[in-house]
Amino acid sequence: MKTDTQICFRTTSEFKARLEAQAQREHRPLSNLITKVLEEYLEQVEPKH
Repeated sequence: MKTDTQICFRTTSEFKARLEAQAQREHRPLSNLITKVLEEYLEQVEPKH
């Protein structure tokens, strides 16, 4: 998947550190982890066609 836009949001430094630690454990960039988590969330909550 080619990414072509950005989303920016504010969070606590503690939450960011937790996300970075998880991304490191999964050997992936932070942005990739966030995209993966949000995609999985949407798969669960979006109506099925």
